[in-house]
Amino acid sequence: MNIDRPKNLKLGCVAKDKISGFSGVVVAVTEWLNGCQRITIQPQEMKDGKPIDGHTFDAEQVDVVEPVEEPVRSPHGGPS
Repeated sequence: MNIDRPKNLKLGCVAKDKISGFSGVVVAVTEWLNGCQRITIQPQEMKDGKPIDGHTFDAEQVDVVEPVEEPVRSPHGGPS
């Protein structure tokens, strides 16, 4: 089963939960048997010198704050 999500909601983008305001980098996208898709967000801040734990939210309640830039691909000269 393939679930559609916003095209700009990708690994590495900065996202924010609409309800709690929790924000950070998208580090995981999981698809569940019942058809829901969950997004794990890892904050970029530290607390007491340690990384803050990431949290997981339903994809429908997550907004993209800063899309991830797609790498520019150039020909590598190998076989086509």
